[in-house]
Amino acid sequence: MPGTALRLLPAKPAHAAAVAQLVRIGLPASQHPRWDAARLARRIRSPNSALVLAVSDRYLTGAAVVDLLTDQAQLSLLVVHPQYRRIGVGSALLGWVETTASTAGLFTLQLKLEASNGAGRAFCFAHQFRERGRLPSFYADGTAAVRLVRDLRVNSEPA
Repeated sequence: MPGTALRLLPAKPAHAAAVAQLVRIGLPASQHPRWDAARLARRIRSPNSALVLAVSDRYLTGAAVVDLLTDQAQLSLLVVHPQYRRIGVGSALLGWVETTASTAGLFTLQLKLEASNGAGRAFCFAHQFRERGRLPSFYADGTAAVRLVRDLRVNSEPA
């Protein structure tokens, strides 16, 4: 339950099924097929991706996937178990992603999320992301997305 110490751990292929279950609990149904255990395991094994787990006590409370591209980092997945929202799990995961991207020499972080996801957008805006476009019919069910970008450089203008 909320209140126990949070640990961030690198994922191993054996964690893929548990993360896929967390996705089913924590994300809209339109996104479940995109994040099955096989795809998550591939991301864990990829040298260009990293998957981090947020663990409180022995419970998986959140996960994030970052893809390290040539010129920027892509936050491909950020999911927090509903019982652990609004207590800093998402912020801790995002901080880890930002540090990973910066360490890799990438100073732009982008993500896409459902345009109707008000809570997700508010979270991103609170973490200095800026909207950089809309993607109509981005998801398989025709749902629109917004593209958000954050400049990770210290003392820089927004991306």
